[in-house]
Amino acid sequence: MSNISSADARPVKLMRWVARFLSIPWAIFALLFSMFAFAYGIEERTYSVAVYTIIIIIVALMSLGAAIIASVWGKEAIGGGMLISAGVLALGVFIYSLTQYSLVELQIGWLEFALILPPLVAGSLFLVCHRKSKTSEEQPVPEA
Repeated sequence: MSNISSADARPVKLMRWVARFLSIPWAIFALLFSMFAFAYGIEERTYSVAVYTIIIIIVALMSLGAAIIASVWGKEAIGGGMLISAGVLALGVFIYSLTQYSLVELQIGWLEFALILPPLVAGSLFLVCHRKSKTSEEQPVPEA
């Protein structure tokens, strides 16, 4: 059962569409990026295929699963929380890589921001939409 109310105000609908526009392309991009890393890792023989398969499944559940749960199924609280946790996880990996490598070797660029900011923003927007939808359901709709 969806928690999206048809009595939502226009700003809530706009925030919901912006969150969808951010989360779905980001999820596809994150999954494709992890598949590229999977293929590169197999070629370099750093880990086994089983480890990379588990990583791909986790990335697919965290990215595509969260985007589908929040956007398509309408469970904005669950999907928003998963998107925020995916963004925090990506931020943690980025901070860990900063401690392991020097800034010259790391070459910080747009890819880090493309993997960190969209899930944090989309997840926050989904949670705000969920909260505003709940408050609009509790308030009586004025009759014309």
